[in-house]
Amino acid sequence: MPEAYQVYIFDKDNEVDALFAATYMPEEKIEVYLPQNTLSTDKNGNIIVISPQGRDMPEIRKKFTGIRYGDITLPVTQIIKTPAIVEGIVFRRYDDRMLGGIQVVAKDSTGRAFYTKSRLDGDYRFELPNEYGYRNDLVVSAGVGSLFPVVTKDAQFGGNFNLELDFPLGPSKEFVEQGNLYIVKNNLTPIRTAFFNGSTTLFLLAKNDIVAVQRVAGNKLYGLVEIFWTDENAEMISGWVRAQDVIYAANYFLSPQDDLELAKQ
Repeated sequence: MPEAYQVYIFDKDNEVDALFAATYMPEEKIEVYLPQNTLSTDKNGNIIVISPQGRDMPEIRKKFTGIRYGDITLPVTQIIKTPAIVEGIVFRRYDDRMLGGIQVVAKDSTGRAFYTKSRLDGDYRFELPNEYGYRNDLVVSAGVGSLFPVVTKDAQFGGNFNLELDFPLGPSKEFVEQGNLYIVKNNLTPIRTAFFNGSTTLFLLAKNDIVAVQRVAGNKLYGLVEIFWTDENAEMISGWVRAQDVIYAANYFLSPQDDLELAKQ
């Protein structure tokens, strides 16, 4: 609730000298009394400005047409606190192609989630409740429900209400050239130092992680995985996975097609 309202009325051609200025308390009805012939009768020739006095409450500006005398009743206006906006683009890392139809999810530490999808030109946008501009527990993920490995980023507003987060998805061009691409089927899939059972597990792969296979030994595959430390910096690590733990990706990550039917699981 605002502490008070500053109300101004201007001629649209002169926003320096107010025709009216007053302060109203929240419990007061905003009524303005002006001498006859004060307002412009040009269409939308006047502007009423309402400035709520309180944190993150945007100024309201409405144009209206005046009359020489009589009453004017303006429409009810809802005051909404400034939303916390997260926006950006989703694109394929391999060739910078914009990706439409990719699900983007914003989730806080309580599990509350907001959903949207990227448009054909790759852009997405969230308008979140004002409180998130002051919180630091929001993460945004892109690629959920697709064959692309999910990319997750922290959404740190720091008191600012506009945040830009771009999401490159899929393998890099350099990685694609290392071998045939396979997709990991399940979470907690081990990648090992050698092909025999009981060999050391390097780490566990997540569902939809990508392996560039370079060699086959029975039901074991040797190849590389790409670990991204930032959007631009990655490291390739070699190891062995079982053939039954992956599926051949064909040209999914390279195809020029815009349709993402393969992404639906």
